[in-house]
This record gives sequence, C-alpha cells and structure tokens, in this order.
Amino acid sequence: MKALTLIAIFLFAFAVIVPLAQAQTFTPLFQFDTLDQAFSEGSIFRDAAGNLYGTTTEAGSVFKIDRNGNESILGLINGGELGIFPTGSLTQDAAGNLYGVAEGGAGGAGVLYKLSPKGKGTVLFAFQGGLDNTDPKEPAGGVLLGNNGNIFGAALVGNNLACKLGCGSIFSLDATGNMQFLHEFAGGADGSNPAGPLVQDAAGNLYGVAKSGGDHSCPAFFLFRGKGCGLVFKIDTHNVLTVLHTFTGGKDGAVPQEGLLLDAAGNLFGTTFKGGKLKDTKLNNGTVYKISRDGTYTVLHRFALAEGQNPNGGLVSDPDGNLYGTTQLGGDQALGTVFKLSPDGTLTVLHNFQGLEDGASPLAGLFRDSNGHLYGTTVKNSLIQLTQGGNVFEITP
Repeated sequence: MKALTLIAIFLFAFAVIVPLAQAQTFTPLFQFDTLDQAFSEGSIFRDAAGNLYGTTTEAGSVFKIDRNGNESILGLINGGELGIFPTGSLTQDAAGNLYGVAEGGAGGAGVLYKLSPKGKGTVLFAFQGGLDNTDPKEPAGGVLLGNNGNIFGAALVGNNLACKLGCGSIFSLDATGNMQFLHEFAGGADGSNPAGPLVQDAAGNLYGVAKSGGDHSCPAFFLFRGKGCGLVFKIDTHNVLTVLHTFTGGKDGAVPQEGLLLDAAGNLFGTTFKGGKLKDTKLNNGTVYKISRDGTYTVLHRFALAEGQNPNGGLVSDPDGNLYGTTQLGGDQALGTVFKLSPDGTLTVLHNFQGLEDGASPLAGLFRDSNGHLYGTTVKNSLIQLTQGGNVFEITP
C-alpha cells in the first residue's frame, strides 16, 4: 500500500498533566530530502557494529547510516523486478543479508526480496496481480526469519473472496522457494487484512494481528478495508488459527498495529491505533495492551491527547519491564510523541515532536539497543512543513 495518509490534526488540547522524562537527550541523526520524496515510514534497526538500516518509501531505497552519521544507499527498489515502494520493516540474517517486502514487481502485486551486504537484490517471491482476487496480494509490514529457516509474512489482501478484495493470508517461504499459505482469512470471526511482521515463540507458534474483521458490530473508525475492528491471533505448528482477542472498538481499542512484542514469559504486548475510550468521553486515541500467556486481555494504558494520539507499530521493552513506543499525532504540538510506559501504568512522554529539525509524525515503532538508546524515524508533516523530509533520530538516557 502507498504511504499512510496522515489524518487531520486536532489543534485543541486537553488539561492533562503529562510527566516529561528527565535527562533524556533527543538527537536527529540524519535528515532526508523531501525533494527526493525520501521519507521513512518503516521501523529502523541497529546491528552489532552500530549501523542503522531502514527504507524510504516514495524514493524506494534501502539505506544504511553508519556510526558517524553517514548515509549510503544499499539498494534501490523503485521499479522493475524488485518492486516499488518498500513497505514495513527490514530484518537481517547472521550473514548480514536484509529481507523485506515491497509493492509492484513482476507480478504487479508485491515482492519478497533479499538484499546482500554488497547491495545485490534478489526476488525471493513475486505475488501475482490481475483480476483474480483469490491470489494473495500486497505483502505488508515486513517478514520474520523463523526458527526453522523459513520466512514468514502476511499478505494484506487476496485469497478469500468473502472480502471484496480478498481477506489476506499468512504465508511461509522455505529455502527452496516453495510458498505455503498457512491461513487464508475469511473476514469473519478469524479477521481480515493481516499485517506483519509476525513473532514466533520457541515452540514455533506464530502471533500476529488482523487489522479488520472479527466483531462486525464494532463502531466504524478511520478504517481500512471491510468491517470489524481487528483481532490478535495465534497460528500453531499445525497451522490452526486461534483468536486471542477480538477488539470491540470500545475501551479495549480498535485497529491493532503490527509488530507484537513477545516477552520471555510468553506474554504479548501491542498497541491499537484507535479505540480506548477515556472514561465517559468520546476520545478514541488508542491503547497499549497485554495478552498474558493464559489468554487474559488487559488494557495497560488509554491515551489522553496530551500524551499522544494513534500509537503506531510495535513496542520495545527494557530489562525492567518498561515499554516504549511512538504516537503518530497528539502531544503538545499535535505532531506525535515518543513515550515510556512503566509496569505500574505510569506513562512518561520522552519527546514531543515540534515539526522542526526534530521531525514530526513517526509512522513506526522504535528500536532499543543494549545500552538503552532508542532509534526511530519520522516522516515530517507536509501540512506543517513543505521543505523538509523525515529523519532518523536517537534518544539516549
């Protein structure tokens, strides 16, 4: 899918006192050039040598930023067999190869690609387009390198015509290039429009989100394709899907975001883009939630506008159990925030984006290194600034 369209910014504020973190340093590491339409809306990651990797959507590049802040383009994905408009996050294997997904490609419906450390691109699988919506299309959100060496991911649409464009599927690609579809969504109780990356436990079970489907009676949001507010699912090693939570669009949230966090105890943590009504108000700014190993669903936080609005992507954690993430909007300038949520439920805003050199509107989650440094990206906001693109930033404790 094309870059998400930023929804209208609410220019009003609520009288909410939000704790601000002390002794945090925000640093813009690299500024993208809007003239090249180079903004990054996917998650970034850092390797053991301190290099950062990510993608730019419209410019169609895979980039690397070294420890000195120097950018190099590892590969261009702006047409041809490798596709156009890389979407979602990258993942890296032990040999340094990068894996991701993009739109377009030879089949016109998206590709799964591999990029070597020297920048050689290889199409691992090309999804087929055309009028037949029974074919899976639009791989979304990034892929997972599984315990067994297979690559797992989600196709946003296609397969089951119970949905107008097809409801999407979960796929597995083995080392020989054999593609297997582990589950084809029907758009009802099992959900529709899944997005990766998935997460996997030690036993080989997969966990992910479907952004719509589930409870068709839930209220309509700035949604997606089709009815329902989405759900969280598990697929076991026999390819049996179990719904772990179906969102109702009320206080429990709506539209779960991709990139679940799985801790060592088997608990899942995630965010919802909408829902999470605060008390008796009509505010639906999103939530942070937990699904415990025994299946208990708990809302850990419902966002007030001053804390942030519309959390994006997944969460990261530290050894003390604190969770970190981003919101697309909200905060003191309505341009998004970086937040920390402690185990006792206290939310602290680590950074309010100002729309200047610090950027605005992060569209993905964060990466946390072993030293506690946080890394992320912004896309800026074209309604606020026309002269700058997004950036890559760092927050140090």
